[in-house]
Amino acid sequence: MLSSRSFASVAIVAIAVWAAPPALGAAALFSGDYATGNFSQWPTVQVRGYNSDGKDYVPSYSAGIVTDPVKGNVARFEVRPGDVPPFGGGERAEVQGGAADTGGAEGQTRWYRFSTKFDPTFPMNHGDLGWGVTNQWHQDGSAGSPPVSWTVDGRNGYWSLTIEKQSSPGVWVDTFSIFDTPLDVGQWHDVTMQINWSASDEKGWIRLWHNGVRQTFGNGSDTYFVRTLVPGDADVYYKEGMYRKPTTSTDIVYHAGFRSADSADGL
Repeated sequence: MLSSRSFASVAIVAIAVWAAPPALGAAALFSGDYATGNFSQWPTVQVRGYNSDGKDYVPSYSAGIVTDPVKGNVARFEVRPGDVPPFGGGERAEVQGGAADTGGAEGQTRWYRFSTKFDPTFPMNHGDLGWGVTNQWHQDGSAGSPPVSWTVDGRNGYWSLTIEKQSSPGVWVDTFSIFDTPLDVGQWHDVTMQINWSASDEKGWIRLWHNGVRQTFGNGSDTYFVRTLVPGDADVYYKEGMYRKPTTSTDIVYHAGFRSADSADGL
């Protein structure tokens, strides 16, 4: 699923620029905030022994809803050795949305908001253990890797906004991070992103707010231009949870509040 992740050009931790986060409003293209107390908002849940509709999923250790003192209803995802869904692939516990309302296609500009927290037991050496993905905009086809994702393997003890540049599905050009932040286990990472989706390095771009602060990337810009789609793929769709290379650890991650919209006011 993922490239070898050499991370030869990993960016430095982004410099914070104090600015107000985007305004929040009522309308959204999609809301997967677990306010229902179950997984019915999500079209698909993928865990060990299950790959089907979220409304029919019976919670287990792999994915369940818990009450958080800060966020209210949140999803708790746990991956143990051997936790592979019926269709195979890496070990995972994830939810999946649709391309039309959680992803994007060529020329579309979308806003996204979500929160992620790492359990205090989360391994601080995932760079040594192997690749791991917590949030991703998955490529249209099965070949290749997500062009935009949040990963835990670029640097031990860090969470990274990772770009997988491909010239076509599964043909890698480069893999690198444009933003790194400490895992800060036990604390919520509140993320807002604006992404222009394009297979062109000149037309695709990303803007990021982390914990309410507009970020400046390692190249000195607050708008990072890079292809955000894989050439040859039609679009992307969003997934969150934990997806990883088979390893010996137990990984526990919490997610809350995902929303997507055409404007900041829709978040």
